[in-house]
Amino acid sequence: MFAHSHGDAMYWTAGFALVAMAVAFAVIMALGKKFNQKIPLAFTLFVAVGVSAVATGFNPLRHLFEGPTWYIYINLVIFCGMIFLTTMKAAGNLDCIAYDILTKFRTQPAVVLVLVMALLFFPGMVTGVGTAAILSTGMVAVVILRVCGIPNVKIGAILAVVTTIGSAAPPVNLPAIIIASGINMPYEGFDRILWALTLPTGLFSMFWLGWKDYRVPSVEAIEEALPKPERINAIMPYVPLLVVVAIMVCIRAFPGRFPDIVTPMVFMVGSVVTLFTGKRFNYVNACREAIGGGVFSTVALIFVIGAVVQVTTLTGAKGLLVLAAMVIGATAPALMYGAMAITLPLLGGVLTQLGTAVILGIPFELAMISKNPVAFVAGLSMLCYFAQLVPPSALGGYFARDLAGETEYMPMLKKCIVPSLVTIAFTVIELVFADQFAAVFVPF
Repeated sequence: MFAHSHGDAMYWTAGFALVAMAVAFAVIMALGKKFNQKIPLAFTLFVAVGVSAVATGFNPLRHLFEGPTWYIYINLVIFCGMIFLTTMKAAGNLDCIAYDILTKFRTQPAVVLVLVMALLFFPGMVTGVGTAAILSTGMVAVVILRVCGIPNVKIGAILAVVTTIGSAAPPVNLPAIIIASGINMPYEGFDRILWALTLPTGLFSMFWLGWKDYRVPSVEAIEEALPKPERINAIMPYVPLLVVVAIMVCIRAFPGRFPDIVTPMVFMVGSVVTLFTGKRFNYVNACREAIGGGVFSTVALIFVIGAVVQVTTLTGAKGLLVLAAMVIGATAPALMYGAMAITLPLLGGVLTQLGTAVILGIPFELAMISKNPVAFVAGLSMLCYFAQLVPPSALGGYFARDLAGETEYMPMLKKCIVPSLVTIAFTVIELVFADQFAAVFVPF
């Protein structure tokens, strides 16, 4: 298997590139720790992958800046999705939705929990970033759950797990997009298989963490926690959301007849509609708020991921990882699935879900290319997303902890264990039987 016309030099080069990248990454992290500086992960990865190219005798300049261009559209979707969510919040529409949920369904815990799940799913669905939900609809969900008697530690766990699963839901799943682009596969046909993975696991997580402690709140408690918001009429807070959904449905239902204005423009249309559906706000300031902070860091990381894909392909490092995965898959398939379930979330604790999608997700998919690629990539992306809960990065977990008012992360993480393990186990089953799932949930 290892015989090649170029001899063993290519394997030494690829291996040295991986080692150089890992050493450079570790050195930068150590320097940041020594001088008490929080160095952005995007910068660390960018420098490390550049060092790996130089160390193996390649000029990385063109590749470091050419790779990110493939991810401009993804970042436009994230930015525009966050602008839409932030304008909804600024207009008071999210407060109106939360008030309606509590006042109309407070005596029906199952309905309340499902609607809260939908609130936590939607931002991740349209941006592919779990922290987008925590930063936008997360506060609304916290108010609802707290009024219903759910303790803070479980509220934090709900935010962390449900937003993680929701960010894997269609239409935007960033690890799936990254893995698909890494194997030159279009990001098409993922909707049904991703719903099959995210809906049952999201419902299980929501009810496992929220059902036992739910208490029917009084009207007085609701109005104390969430004063009756101002609104033009009953339907107006929902109009921007309905407009966005209607445009997306029409684009897919009437291809060629309804203009496809692309997803970023759909969200921008929705954000403009919010100007006429709630209280007055400064649109420019809302847009500035939307594209700052954690979302900007995510976008920067996605651009760097493009450079990582390009340079690891150039040096042969990606090919070496693929070859190693193929050897493991051929000799011990069970070990391969176990490795996926463990390494994708754990490595993502260092590299985030996007970094682990590149470094391991692409090689795992290429090693199992005989299985339906849509179903298999969907499963891999689900495992990648659970990196959002794993320290030291734990992007979703730490944001959820802070928003829920908790001071320690480990008690909250313990509450996440059961729903996380159930979701990972279900995902591994989907990976093992990817072809059978594809026969039902993949349209081609």
